[in-house]
Order: sequence, then structure tokens, then C-alpha cells
Amino acid sequence: MKHTQIILVGSLCMICLVLGVMPVAAAPVNGTSWNTNPEHITAMQAHVAYAGAKGQAQMDGAISYIGTISNGAGTSSLSSIESQFTGTVSSVQSMTTADQIQAAETQMKTDRTSFMTSAKGDLKEYNGTGKALAASVNASVMAQAATLQTLENTWWTDRQTARMDEFATNDQRRTGVLSNLTAKGIDVSQAQAVETQIQQEGTALNAALTSRDESAIKAANEDLATLNTQFAEIVKGYRTAAHAHRATATTTVTPAAVV
Repeated sequence: MKHTQIILVGSLCMICLVLGVMPVAAAPVNGTSWNTNPEHITAMQAHVAYAGAKGQAQMDGAISYIGTISNGAGTSSLSSIESQFTGTVSSVQSMTTADQIQAAETQMKTDRTSFMTSAKGDLKEYNGTGKALAASVNASVMAQAATLQTLENTWWTDRQTARMDEFATNDQRRTGVLSNLTAKGIDVSQAQAVETQIQQEGTALNAALTSRDESAIKAANEDLATLNTQFAEIVKGYRTAAHAHRATATTTVTPAAVV
């Protein structure tokens, strides 16, 4: 690939540089399905607002440059795609389920891809350069830096609130399970040891969210998934043993016949 082509591809990729889709968890929070949990929906909406504003700024920069090199002739398709993109972003703020928002994010991704393809064709048709396109995109994003920073801060705050509330609810559920088993006379020390590790990992997760360290967040979530599986398997063993004990204790023995 020639150097100019590399610049072109890199510049166009900047246009679709929007954050990834918010992860969806399966656990209910505060008794509400995760798909409709208000805190999760708020975090997803904040994510889309930030990603949408950044995507729009990038598109504006690209349209400005294409408009300059084409004397306005090459912007109609790009402007149409951008309108659809921003319309989807706006619609998310009234959505009430994670499924709806995920579908909207998929549409946003499709629009970004279409925009990039159209911009690539215009750049070639009107003899533009990838370097100049990149400069225009960067300038447009920088012009919105204050707004984007505010939206990003809101997203991180909402994301942390939703994730840690989910953790707290699940932690409360595990503690309840251990209390019930203990009340039945079962030694839960092994499960309690895992629960202690989970609580420690929860602290690490919260710290990672506070510092906005994506790699640390991923590592903490992976460790939590492993520990939760271990906890569930141990508790399953307790219940299986308890069931077997009850079955043995209640077995009726038929007395031998008197002769």
C-alpha cells in the first residue's frame, strides 16, 4: 500500500473513531431487569450522547473539507448520512430498554461505515489528501473539546454508578445465600473465603473505574467472573450435600417381621 493510501485510510478511520458499545450484564439490579434498569439505561444514553457528539464533530470536519475541495458538490450524500446519524443519537435519549439502545448503536455503526465509504470516494474524486482531511477532522473535534469533555465525564460517572450498584446488589445476594446456609448448620468457610476475594476485587474495580483505566476494568471484570463461578460451584456443592443428608435422614427402614 502506498504512503498516500495509508494516510487516507488512517484519516477516514478517524471519522469512525467512536467508543465501543456499552457492555450489557445479565444480573438484575435493585430488583429490576438489567434490560430496563434505570441506572444502566442512563449510562448507555450517556455513552451514546458522548459517542454521538464526537462522531458528529468528526463528520462535520470531513464535510467541511470535502465541501472545500468540491466547491460544495460532494457533500450532499455525507450530509444526509450525518443527519440520519444524529437523528439516531437523539432518539436514544427517549429509549427505555438496553435492547433498543443497542439496536440504535448498531445503526450508528452502519452510518459511520457508510459515511467513511462515501468520504473515501469523494476524496478520490476531487483529488483531496488524507493529511488535509485529518487536519479538518481534528480541528472540528478540537472546537468541540469542552462539550465532549463534559459528555465524557458524565458517561464515566453514570457508568461507574451503574456498574458498582450492580456489584453491590449481587454482593448482597451472595451474602444472603451464605447466611441462609449458615442458619442450616452448613460450614460455609470455603465460600466465604471466595466472597472475601470478590469484595476485594470489587474495590479494585471501583478504583479502575475512578481512574478510567479500561485495561484494569477489563481485568477486574474477568477476575470477578471467575470468582463468581467458583462461588456458585461451591454453593452448589453445599446444597447437593445438604440434600443428600436430608434424604438419608428421612429414609424409612421397614422393621423385620416378628417370628
